[in-house]
Amino acid sequence: MPVVPSHAPRTYRMPTPFAPALFQQLLTTEDVGRFLLYRVSTETTMTIARREADDGAPHGTLVLAEEQTAGRGRRGRTFASPSGENLYFTLVLRVPLEVHARLPVILPVAICSAVRHEGIDARIKWPNDIWVGQRKLSGLLIDAELRPGGPLAMPGIGINVNGDPTSIPELATSATSVRRELGYTVVREALLARICNELERLLAEPPETTLAHYTELSMILGRDVVVTPANGEPFTATAEAIAPDGSLVVVRPNGTRETLTAADVSLRPAG
Repeated sequence: MPVVPSHAPRTYRMPTPFAPALFQQLLTTEDVGRFLLYRVSTETTMTIARREADDGAPHGTLVLAEEQTAGRGRRGRTFASPSGENLYFTLVLRVPLEVHARLPVILPVAICSAVRHEGIDARIKWPNDIWVGQRKLSGLLIDAELRPGGPLAMPGIGINVNGDPTSIPELATSATSVRRELGYTVVREALLARICNELERLLAEPPETTLAHYTELSMILGRDVVVTPANGEPFTATAEAIAPDGSLVVVRPNGTRETLTAADVSLRPAG
């Protein structure tokens, strides 16, 4: 999947409040992003999305905040969410079970593809982070459950867009942003609309096509990695393939294959 330059406006500008009207003008979707709940500040967009889902929020509902005061990542880690610069949002997705099972593949492909349209060589680091080179650009956490009315998924997504994560000590050497990579400010509304447009298209795409996109965008397949299980000792392996449900197939040095559904994976240093 090539890096395609964006046709969205590219301007140098100071951070400005998100413009919901502009965002919705750029949408081409039927559902995703059409019902938008915008907050200046909240503890986490996931909390609002869950409450809205409990109240019957329709498929595609988008909860967006300028700032999160208690953002979280995988394994309970905190997610830094400074105000007015980036994208922090949660979607309410009500899709058939067979599509629901493939969301760990669909969602990172949608985000990565949208970012690449800006001209950045973004890649997917399993399971669903987006990286540029050796720095993290975006994180994704999927809360999912089966309910009487069907499956419900609430992916919480954070993307470093126009901020400078290197100004945050704990992120100085490990994170990047779209603006840092390009050298200029991008239009957040256009990037978010593109993600929603990509997501709705991918939800209807054949499974094998989306899986091929993920494979092409992966930064770890075919490479030696260090796997750190949630409970267990780290081990080295070669990342061999992505399963249709987003699981990672690895091969240990002795030839044993394992399928991972949850673990931390890092590229093994050369030598």
